[in-house]
Amino acid sequence: MLIKNARVLNGQTGRFEDVPLHVQDGKIAAFADVDDADVFDGAGLYVIPGFIDTHIHGYVGVEFAKKGGGFTVAQEVLAAEGTTGFAATVRCMELQDMTAAAENIAAQMKLPQTGAKILGIHAEGPFVSHQRCGAMIPPDVECSVDNAASLIDAGDGQLKIMTLAPERENALDVIAYADKRGVACSMGHTDATFQEACRGVDAGAVRATHVFNAMRPLSHRETGILGVALTDERVTGEMIADFIHLDPAAVKLILRAKGIENVTLISDAGAQSGLPDGDYVVGGRVRHVRDGLCLNDDGRIAGSCFSMLCGAKNLLSLGVSLEDIALMASVNPAKALGIFEQTGSIAVGKCADLIVCDEALNIKAVFVDGVLQKTRDAVASLHGDDIDVL
Repeated sequence: MLIKNARVLNGQTGRFEDVPLHVQDGKIAAFADVDDADVFDGAGLYVIPGFIDTHIHGYVGVEFAKKGGGFTVAQEVLAAEGTTGFAATVRCMELQDMTAAAENIAAQMKLPQTGAKILGIHAEGPFVSHQRCGAMIPPDVECSVDNAASLIDAGDGQLKIMTLAPERENALDVIAYADKRGVACSMGHTDATFQEACRGVDAGAVRATHVFNAMRPLSHRETGILGVALTDERVTGEMIADFIHLDPAAVKLILRAKGIENVTLISDAGAQSGLPDGDYVVGGRVRHVRDGLCLNDDGRIAGSCFSMLCGAKNLLSLGVSLEDIALMASVNPAKALGIFEQTGSIAVGKCADLIVCDEALNIKAVFVDGVLQKTRDAVASLHGDDIDVL
């Protein structure tokens, strides 16, 4: 396939270039014209790398924390909306339930996939703060190396990120152990003081989970976890840019404090995301969705209702460039999952995971491994009510 007449975001230069893009066998083959290739005319359009969501619990009625079953409907709808890969995220549950979910996700990754690719697992817990649990219900499980090992082992090498509270008992040992096992620890759902968070980073924590949300609030005398998340260059911060979890001014603050090279755009979408307003049951608890806001019975925000595309468009509305959006939504997530050599930018030899869009990020086509993806309407026609009910 040859994509012609579009402006392509060259992963080597970080700039848009008016060059043809040759895709062969699912990979970027060259920035050059070739004969005898099927042509996709991108006249007036832009080609950017597909979005990679490192924190997503589910979509259109599918929950990735379920012990069994596949995720095809969610994967196909996500791809239609520009997410070409994701880390299936398991919410905080009893340890045996989280290990079962991790085993199922790892098994799904070994099967042929359609739509967005499962690129790893993100365990959001179980070693989180009971004071900053958000809408989750943390189990009474010891934060220990042995318990962490059980969860990592269940992921069969696919557990890439673990969210924990650095102030928990034995947390520093768990962080150091996870680092040795190739799992990036992300400080989140935490009531950590500044010093406790510093010790977490010194032990090997490299991320902060959905910055500002489910964290000790910022104070000018005790800045807490946010003082570290916003100022320590060793820490990459997750950002939910749905303008619900974060006010636009808070989004700007994160970008100015961290710089785009240290921010990863996430959706934190749940099974209720991408569905109409209504009341949904997730993990045995009701979630009320009204006008894009998802609340539990306690009135707490219970995840996002939007995909990465919403956050990307919101960033665009703040004046963030497509180049910078691609860095936060594709490059940085790929690096977080340790797969940047394979995907996350448009470079020769990488997977042809691509979005073709206009300057307002209206998607015209999505390719995963060089394969043109179905539109959401096409997915709906195939799966019918599966997209509209939970």
